[in-house]
Amino acid sequence: MSIVIAAEAILLSVCQNSFAASDITIAAIASGRLYIVGTTERPHQQVVLDGQFRTESDEAGKFEYTLIYHPARCIVSATIDGKAYEAVVGNCGQQGPPGSTASSLP
Repeated sequence: MSIVIAAEAILLSVCQNSFAASDITIAAIASGRLYIVGTTERPHQQVVLDGQFRTESDEAGKFEYTLIYHPARCIVSATIDGKAYEAVVGNCGQQGPPGSTASSLP
């Protein structure tokens, strides 16, 4: 599956116009990692993912994350220039409610 995500990322980076509007273009879990790819309106803009992971877009306004991280609701938010952009994460299983523990069973 990570090969598909890598191919999509390459295709998007080749086909997109430089300095497109800010957005998250890919958000998916594959091979135990969270992959996020996106764009910013200008180069070298600060990007903060879920309020805790920071990066900066490159000369073309592109940014990416490869993290060992599982968003509990399967939704990520990238804050760019004070505005939040959300995306649903593909191949992500949402966390369910806590179950019974052995100590709580009769």
